[in-house]
Amino acid sequence: MSSPADSERPRRRRWLRWTVGACLGVIVVGAAVFTYLWMHGGAHPLAPSVAVERFRQGMRAGDPSGGWGPTQGIYIYKGSGTETISVPPKSQSEGPGLPGTVIDKPGNCFEFRLDYSDVHWQNWTYCLRNGTMVTSSKAGYYLWDFVVFKVDDTSTYTCKPEAVTIPANLVVGARSPVTCTGSNDHISTGPVHMTGTSTVMATSTVQVGRSRQLAVLIRENVHFTGGQQGSNNADTWFSVATGLPLRGTWSTTVATPSPVGASTLHAHGDFALTSITPRR
Repeated sequence: MSSPADSERPRRRRWLRWTVGACLGVIVVGAAVFTYLWMHGGAHPLAPSVAVERFRQGMRAGDPSGGWGPTQGIYIYKGSGTETISVPPKSQSEGPGLPGTVIDKPGNCFEFRLDYSDVHWQNWTYCLRNGTMVTSSKAGYYLWDFVVFKVDDTSTYTCKPEAVTIPANLVVGARSPVTCTGSNDHISTGPVHMTGTSTVMATSTVQVGRSRQLAVLIRENVHFTGGQQGSNNADTWFSVATGLPLRGTWSTTVATPSPVGASTLHAHGDFALTSITPRR
């Protein structure tokens, strides 16, 4: 004859199996949700409509003493790219649509911003000085979503003297120095120094939609020292008439200090203008 203790044993085993199974189910579902958010919480193409609306809200009248440079508005580029960081390890993609924004600035200048995605953009301020197009400043932004926390950073550089980008006299092989100093926010790295060269590589025509544009290929090779270590290499075809970037390729490797050691960014991409007519 069985005792009450004997009849309780199967119940305990069933309860234990149910409890263990439920815990495992929660862990599996939680891991699946985390993985989904990790994989899908990264970069997405920035819609042209978002760029247009941002442009309309911040649009200003052109510099009355200027008149040089591309027409203000949103230019549509096509491109691709990948950015990867080592700590924590994660990758994001760019493209295929890359809105480019042109805004007039005082002093015969314009700002060009290229949104590689909704979490990565770069901009440059170009100015005309005695027939030479120079870069007076540049900036970049990244945001990384690690599900349980996010990290974003804006780097801003000022170039002194202003860096020659397109010389007044286009001589293939002509080389100019690039010297810029910057800082980062929200990541505190201290001053970052950018030094290198800008070289005229070729002149030709570039097809943009149905239009052919006289263009110059400029190669910029720079190194980062100070608060960040690394390099950036970019080949860009610029319109000779307006200074608007028409197409290009770029690659970056930058190591940034972190509480768990240096986190290294490897990124590369390409872009090409699809139409010389901007949206407004």
